[in-house]
Amino acid sequence: MRFRLLAPLFFLLGLLPADASAMQHAFLVQNSGWMEPFYLAPNSQFKPLVAAVIEAASAAGDQISVLAFNQSAPGNPSPVVMFQGAPGPDARRAVQGIGLAHLSGKTLADTDFNEAVIKTITGPFKGAPGILWIFTNNKNSPGNNRQTALCNRKFYALVHSEKAITRSLAFPLGMPVTGPTYKANGMMIYALAYGDAADTHLRALLASGRLSAVLTQQPAQLKPLDRDAIRLVPKQVRNAPNTTATLGRDGRSLLLDVDVNSRVPVVQVVARMENMFFPYTIESAAVSAQIAGKGFSGDLAVAPTGVPPLAPGEGAEVSVAIPIGVTMPSPWSWSGFTQFGRSMKFPAVLRLRLDNQKLHVDEAFTKRLASLFPGDPLPEVFLPPAEIKRSVAEIPLTIRVNYPLYPLLIAMGLLLALVGGGAFAFAQRGVPESYALLVDGEPCKVSVARLSSAQVISQGQTVAMLKRGFGKPTIQHVVDGHSVTFR
Repeated sequence: MRFRLLAPLFFLLGLLPADASAMQHAFLVQNSGWMEPFYLAPNSQFKPLVAAVIEAASAAGDQISVLAFNQSAPGNPSPVVMFQGAPGPDARRAVQGIGLAHLSGKTLADTDFNEAVIKTITGPFKGAPGILWIFTNNKNSPGNNRQTALCNRKFYALVHSEKAITRSLAFPLGMPVTGPTYKANGMMIYALAYGDAADTHLRALLASGRLSAVLTQQPAQLKPLDRDAIRLVPKQVRNAPNTTATLGRDGRSLLLDVDVNSRVPVVQVVARMENMFFPYTIESAAVSAQIAGKGFSGDLAVAPTGVPPLAPGEGAEVSVAIPIGVTMPSPWSWSGFTQFGRSMKFPAVLRLRLDNQKLHVDEAFTKRLASLFPGDPLPEVFLPPAEIKRSVAEIPLTIRVNYPLYPLLIAMGLLLALVGGGAFAFAQRGVPESYALLVDGEPCKVSVARLSSAQVISQGQTVAMLKRGFGKPTIQHVVDGHSVTFR
């Protein structure tokens, strides 16, 4: 496919946005035959919707292009750039200026989505990453000719299989309109991310909530269908007391809190495994898990090993055995004492893999499409590619080992008791106590304070020394020919 050669060519040219936080957007507005009621119905909210999406999707610093597209023919180029520049009122006025495209006389133009996408990337985008927003009735052409149907199949292949298109979303919207010739119940908005930077920007835009203020329905994820099919929502830890598992604020990452005094080699985390592939039901899949991090890696035990049928948003219980095989200082070691009241964090990645993954479009979503596009078969763009049989969910995992304060408090208490006892003894060292002795058979008393000594005197001569520490004194240095004992 000619389009496949564009991504590496323009990447090597280095044609990337100067501001990494900014993004370029192209808003492609279909103006071919089947779109007639959206342009001519008196109550049509089509153009106000396009303007509202432009305002919600773009921000200061972004570069936007507004284009009208159908199918190019002699005398009828497509797409046509109506506006290029910064977001603002000029872009909204450009939308108001779009009208139905005619080939000759009253003949309305057909549609070529594939052509519109490629020409936008090679034209306004200059091959750099960007997000393409396509506003369409999701139909071919008034004549439904084979050539147009072939063009649409190429578009479907581009949406699902083209590696340069990193993310594809679809927003089916209700919009009943009746024109002079045709009528419709709804329309479709596609969002295609061209390049990795555009994928990151589109995901951040969805998470910000700016877009959901206008497009209130959850978008259908057409691509990727080979990653992040499921997420884990922890429920409990079965075999490890004082250990908890929680879901991160991002709604995706996991935090495992482990008490260093009660940690076990392997933690059994029970979680709800949720299907994140709206609008697809996971009919079946074999599930396995691996972990990768500093100091530990390898396969993990998972139960059950198969995924039951899960509609979008539904979940099933799964148990994953997570090893805590990292080296940590003992809580009673000197290095352990320095950690009390703190946490040691060990980042890792938990990979959940679904093999032999079988997907089909959810029945509730199919019914909704039927109400929006009555009489039309399910658009091929929603059929999951048969070659996608595996998906991998990479879940950030942080193992946080907590060192409690109580051992440190106990140690501090013992230290304070020792220091206090020593201080008390030191304060009492100057208070003498009297001890009864027998000196050469004669009774006498000698007073001595703690940590000091006193002479034992008999008939005016020193015959011994009474030396005292913190307890009972001892008799030392007895002069030959004399006897000194305690009574």
